[in-house]
Amino acid sequence: MHILIHGGAGRMRSMGSHLEQQYRDGLRAACAHGAAVLRGGGTAGDAATAATVWMEDSGVFNAGLGSCLTYDGAVEMDAAVMEKGRRFGAVAAVNGVANPVLLARAVVEQTPHALLAGPGATAFARAQGFHFRDGFPSKARKATWRARRDELDAGRLEEGLAALGGVLGTPDEGAEIAALRGAGDEGSAGPDAKHDGEPMTDGDTVGAVALDSRGDCAGAVSTGGIWMKLPGRVGDCPLPGAGIWTAPGGEGAAVATGTGESLLRTLISKEVVDRMAQRGAQGGCATAIAFLEAEEGDNVGGVIGVTREGFGWALNTRGMGRAVWADGMDEPAVAVWPDEPWDRPVPGA
Repeated sequence: MHILIHGGAGRMRSMGSHLEQQYRDGLRAACAHGAAVLRGGGTAGDAATAATVWMEDSGVFNAGLGSCLTYDGAVEMDAAVMEKGRRFGAVAAVNGVANPVLLARAVVEQTPHALLAGPGATAFARAQGFHFRDGFPSKARKATWRARRDELDAGRLEEGLAALGGVLGTPDEGAEIAALRGAGDEGSAGPDAKHDGEPMTDGDTVGAVALDSRGDCAGAVSTGGIWMKLPGRVGDCPLPGAGIWTAPGGEGAAVATGTGESLLRTLISKEVVDRMAQRGAQGGCATAIAFLEAEEGDNVGGVIGVTREGFGWALNTRGMGRAVWADGMDEPAVAVWPDEPWDRPVPGA
């Protein structure tokens, strides 16, 4: 059994040691939640979903509570799950739902459909009794949105929309967290965590892949998209083969993060799973990222994948927060930078 998660890949931005530690602690805690499901006999899909729910609730990542805002100041979230047998469910451009990844699972379990989007997906969530967050997005988050929109409209961002992306925070992120503390807005990082409720990431996706005791692999993903995206924009996250893919027999699974448009144009997660069949988990991830770079250029994204034999990851960005747990470990190991070793011994790594 093993589970591997990521907290987003992209252009890494400077931040203080306190914020980086929160990011690392969030990765470890989310992975531990998924690992607990596996140890308790849960399925790979259950474990990947549990880890993703934790990240959605934490406020540390760009998913759920920590989601980015559109150009119009709204939150539009995407999520997907996929298990063996092509059991796939996804939601796109949903607003207010606390846990889009659970809504994606409900699409699989409660409807004959594979993908629900926009107001229809939100209405389905209400009909199913899903929790909607109060005061979401927070006042601090809206203030950041107003400042960024002013910058964009004034043309002061040399790279346009690209300058609003990236991961691991921005120069104003610390002030945003401090404002949230003072405002008392919703922002606890899950039932037993101590995070501050504003995300470390500005773009990209969170995701998890797992192998359970039955020998089945599965994945789950969730995202708030990118800052200042056009209303209705959907990236790779909820699209099968792009943001997520699981082999029909459950022998492998992969999820992706980065520039959604590039990831969906290359169907990168299916590339990973297809290549893992001959090259193993690590070889499949590395080969797929080489293909992504050849097709879409440098600094585009990262992938994680699992098979029955092991796990792997690769990226062509400046970093990708990740955590892994394998059977026999006391707690998950964490790393962020491309060449950084795991901070705990990992069997088979």
